[in-house]
Amino acid sequence: MNTTDGEVGGRKLRADAERNRQRIIASARELFAERGLEVTLDDVAAHAGVGVGTVYRRFANRDELIVGVLTQHLTEVAERARETLDESDPWQAVVDILTLVVSSMAADRGLATMIMTIDHSHPDILAAKAVLTERLQQVLARAHAAGVIRPDLEANDFFPILTMLRTVAESLAPTAPGTWRRYLGLILDGIRADGRDPLWGAPLTDAQIVQIQKGASRDR
Repeated sequence: MNTTDGEVGGRKLRADAERNRQRIIASARELFAERGLEVTLDDVAAHAGVGVGTVYRRFANRDELIVGVLTQHLTEVAERARETLDESDPWQAVVDILTLVVSSMAADRGLATMIMTIDHSHPDILAAKAVLTERLQQVLARAHAAGVIRPDLEANDFFPILTMLRTVAESLAPTAPGTWRRYLGLILDGIRADGRDPLWGAPLTDAQIVQIQKGASRDR
């Protein structure tokens, strides 16, 4: 009887702890979106309505909290990206997934910074990115098979494309929010199968992308 009570209590404790963790992450996402990453764990605790000790038990420092927030975001985007695979039109799936990623960065000040500054070698980040990358590659493979996207476009080309659009969205947001969609349209025209001029050079390698991200992290 005591064992059963303990097990029930343990499950309740774990459930409460997970609810607190999700509340902390949700509050951190809101604050990061509004104010960027320059918020403290005390700020997050106050916003979440929990004690500071509760936050520190779940996340030892802000970097751990950022990993938790970004992991959750990447997981959500990957799930929404899976839905694009149900799109019958392979080209529309490309449009949908690019629009999805850029719109999520444009709506969240902290997210774009997180992506460029976080330690991308963290196991949680690697796992979440692997799922999202697989979905992106599936969308791209369908588009190639259907002949609707230029044949020399590769999955790693999306990193600089998204970086460009993130910069546009961030710089234009104060005076012309949403204008990034105009430039997404230009990019989409450039990656259609009827692009006349071959792309210069080769796409970035995985190692180069990691190096760029590490450089951005050091510069901030």
